[in-house]
Amino acid sequence: MPHYEYDKDYPFAAFITNLGKYNEGDLVGEWVKFPTTPEEMQKVFERIGIGQKDDFGQPYEEWFITDYDCYVDGLYDKLGEYENLDELNYLASKLDEMSQGEYEQFQAAMEIGDHSGSLQEIINLTENLDCYDIYPDIHDHDDLGRYYIEELDAMQVPEHLRNYIDYEAYGRDVALEEGGEFTDLGYVRDTGSSFHEYYDGEHGSIPEEYRVMTFQDAEELTEEEKSEWAMDIAYDMDEFFRQHDPQYAAEHPEEHAAKEEIYENLMAGRISALDEKLAALGQTQEDYLPSEIEKFKDATGYEEFLDFDPAVIKAALEDPDKSHVDEMLAFAEQAGREYEAELAGQTPAPSPDDRETGETVRTPRGTFYVTDMSREQMEAAGYGFHHQSDDGKYLIMGNGSRSFAIRSEEAQEHITPEKMTVLVVEPMKEPYVKEIAPGLHSLQAEVGGDIATAYPFSDPVGLVCNDEGKLIGLELNRGLRDEHGEIYDIMAGTFLVVGLSEDSFTSLTPEQVQKYTEHFKQPEQFISLNGQIIALPAEPENPLRTAEMTLEDDYGMIDGVLNNGRRGEELEKAQGEARRTTPEKKPSIRERLAEAKRECGERKPPDKVQQKKPPEHDL
Repeated sequence: MPHYEYDKDYPFAAFITNLGKYNEGDLVGEWVKFPTTPEEMQKVFERIGIGQKDDFGQPYEEWFITDYDCYVDGLYDKLGEYENLDELNYLASKLDEMSQGEYEQFQAAMEIGDHSGSLQEIINLTENLDCYDIYPDIHDHDDLGRYYIEELDAMQVPEHLRNYIDYEAYGRDVALEEGGEFTDLGYVRDTGSSFHEYYDGEHGSIPEEYRVMTFQDAEELTEEEKSEWAMDIAYDMDEFFRQHDPQYAAEHPEEHAAKEEIYENLMAGRISALDEKLAALGQTQEDYLPSEIEKFKDATGYEEFLDFDPAVIKAALEDPDKSHVDEMLAFAEQAGREYEAELAGQTPAPSPDDRETGETVRTPRGTFYVTDMSREQMEAAGYGFHHQSDDGKYLIMGNGSRSFAIRSEEAQEHITPEKMTVLVVEPMKEPYVKEIAPGLHSLQAEVGGDIATAYPFSDPVGLVCNDEGKLIGLELNRGLRDEHGEIYDIMAGTFLVVGLSEDSFTSLTPEQVQKYTEHFKQPEQFISLNGQIIALPAEPENPLRTAEMTLEDDYGMIDGVLNNGRRGEELEKAQGEARRTTPEKKPSIRERLAEAKRECGERKPPDKVQQKKPPEHDL
């Protein structure tokens, strides 16, 4: 048993209250510690008056939960006033069975809010603790970075360089990569294991040893109690139908006769038609009448396979062509087999109806539903060979009244699941081979949207990419080059290299896989210099690389080289390449005229010739 808060020896307690007494103004209830036992729960119900009769002779049957005392962090807000007591006991028992380490995993998962939205999810969480790892005493990114580097040796760092590592930034990258979170109990990460649903919310899925309401199940209704209950339901149902279905009121003008008819159907177990009518009027299991009928079924031993209207059977006998007699007989036969298997303690054998695939096969003798049972299973179920399809792929098996198609064993031997071998090229990663299902949806899933296809190679291969990759800003991936090695386009986002057949995509051959793995092996980064796109080789993405470790020229630290490579040399090389390949730009006419004007303005004007004065004349 784990250690609960306040040194309690139970995870929670509930105050169970008599609802009838509460509505009369009296708070009659009792605290119950969970987990508990059926015997103790029965005594509690007796003490709070459940089963006793009120002043009008009606028994107090209903209860609810007024409050909880919870000693498990985060659980109180998840529990409601109408929780199933068997579910509560199921959860409490699973908590009590945990070790302290498992309980801490559970608490951490509850704190991050994973699979804790309902009581059903929390019960399933107790069965899936292997989905989480918890590192105690790791409470921030710095702790996490130091733990991974120093304890787990996630990155080899010489001792004399450890003072230069930004542990906080490294821890932040690790948490982001793993999707981990910090809790009061430490760092929690998802292990990647699948989360399985062990409990589907159905009462029958609760193991017998965790149930506490079995004393109610064991109580059999007397015929008088059953009759009174059926009459109450009939009265309520007739009133509901008259309020919500004008056609019903027109067809049943006599209220008493209509109630008697509903009552007789309930007592005889003919309930499916009533269920269907309620469903047609928008009623669900959350509403009063459908839930009350379900309780009535459970209490009276309702058997679905006996629920056939005598009028329908009579009509079927009178007009077999319009009947469903085959379906009814098959249903009854299956129910009989299940009953016999239950008596023998065996799992009932499958029926062709259970194993229908939804496909049909047409032969000259008719159309037949396909079932995935084997010939031996069909023969064990009473079906014999009737005929074979023209292509030999299916055998038609019949039992005198019904027939199904099954795959012939020879055809099944040649059936293999279809897969398509492609090469996946992601930004900043080396290509890798993957097998995917053929078809549009699989291709769209790989590239993250609608697809477009390019055919840049002479080989029968295509490049499948996201049609809007550049428009939506996907990361640039690899450059496409012409015969001179010049880039003419750039692929954006993840793309696939696929094989081409005459009319569709197909798997790559091993030779094509090898060729294009080598072709796209080098990840690339792209920069624009002098109006020209330059591709730089890049190191494949390393998830453990710390983004915070940058080149620090002022202090001569080497962490920039560790993370970013020889960036200065590559940039200088790229700039030189751009200068070499950029053609010399000739000045425009406007620029040449402006230059000529400027030169003219700078020239020194010639010396002026001294003009002679006109001679003076005496007047």
